[in-house]
Amino acid sequence: AYEKHFTSVPGWADAAIQVPYTLYQNYGNKEILEDHFEAYERYIENIHKNNSDFIWRNGLGNNYGDWLNGNTLKAEGFPTTGAKIPSEVFSTIMFYNSTNNLSKMARVLGRNKKADYYANLANDIKIAFSKEFVDVNGIIKGDAQSCYALALHYDIFPNDMEENFEKRMIDKFIPYDGRMNTGFHSTLPLMKELVKRGYTKKAFQLLETTEFPSWGYSIEQGATSIWERWDGYVKGRGLQGAGMNSFNHYAFGAVGEWMYENILGIQPDIESPGFRHFILKPMPEGTLTWAKGSYHSICGKIEVAWKKNGNQFEYKFTIPANTTATVFMPSKNAEMVWIEGKKISEYSKAIKIDYRDGYNI
Repeated sequence: AYEKHFTSVPGWADAAIQVPYTLYQNYGNKEILEDHFEAYERYIENIHKNNSDFIWRNGLGNNYGDWLNGNTLKAEGFPTTGAKIPSEVFSTIMFYNSTNNLSKMARVLGRNKKADYYANLANDIKIAFSKEFVDVNGIIKGDAQSCYALALHYDIFPNDMEENFEKRMIDKFIPYDGRMNTGFHSTLPLMKELVKRGYTKKAFQLLETTEFPSWGYSIEQGATSIWERWDGYVKGRGLQGAGMNSFNHYAFGAVGEWMYENILGIQPDIESPGFRHFILKPMPEGTLTWAKGSYHSICGKIEVAWKKNGNQFEYKFTIPANTTATVFMPSKNAEMVWIEGKKISEYSKAIKIDYRDGYNI
C-alpha cells in the first residue's frame, strides 16, 4: 500500500538519482538515464515547488537525517549530544547533490538546456545554504562533524570557508577522544575527506582501531558482518535493544568502497565512465603490510596485489585489454623504482612519468 510518509525522505529518496548516476559511472550505459530522466526531474521539481527558497524544509516524509549518528549511542562516557546534523541542513545538502547530479546526467544525454537549468538551480541552493546555515566564522548550523564532512564532500561551501570547514571537521574529533561519531550518510564522506585533505593516517587509524565505537570493536565482539548500529552490542552492557538492531546491515559497510579506492587503490575516473580509463593509487598506510584484491569492471577484471618488505614495496596489477590506467607507484623519490628489473628512468621514452607527493605517476 502507498505510504506518503515514506516518500521524499532526504538521503534515502535521493538514491533514485544517485544510484542510476553511479551505475552510469561504473558501466558507461546511458540507457537508465535516458529511460527515467523525466522521473528524476519530477522528483527535483517537487522538492523545488514545495521549497521555493531553496532550503528543503517541507515535504520531508520520514525524516531520518544522518541516521544512527553518535547521539544515538548508549554507552557509558560517550557524549550524548553534538553529533547530529540539523534536519534542514542535511536535507538541503541532499537536495543540492541530487540537483547537481541531475545536471550532469542531462549533460551526458546531450540535453544541454536542461543541464544549464539544473546547474543554475544547484547554484541557487548552494548560495541559499551559505546564507541560511553558515555564519561569518565558518560554523555550520549544528556544528557537528557530519555537517562539515558532508558539506566538503558534496562541495556546498563558499570558497573562502573551505579551510574553516576542514579545521572544524578535524576539531570535532576532540569531544569524542578521536573516535567515530558520524551516521549512515556522513561516515563514508568523512573517510574520503580525511584522505583527500591529507589526514590519511587518521583515516587508517579509524579503520583499524578496536576502540568503541568502530568497525574493529564489532569484530572484537564476534561480528562477522556489518552491524546496523555502532553500539549494537557493547561489552558489559549487552544488546542495544531487541528492536531495530540488525547485525547484518550494509550502511556503515560503505567503508568497503573506501577500502577498494585507498587500500587496493582501484579508483574510477569520472571522466571515463565504465572503467575505460581508471586510476590505480594504493595507500600502504596503517599497520597493513600487504593487500590483494580485484574488481570485475564492465571492461574486464582489474587485479591488484602489493606488499611491503622492509624498505621495499612490491606492486603487481592487471589492466584489462582495451583499457588504460594512470598508475601511482608509492616511492620515496623518482629514482628508486624498478619495473620488471629495470629502473623506471629506462622507460621514460615509452611511458610518461611524473613524480609528485610520494608517488611515481
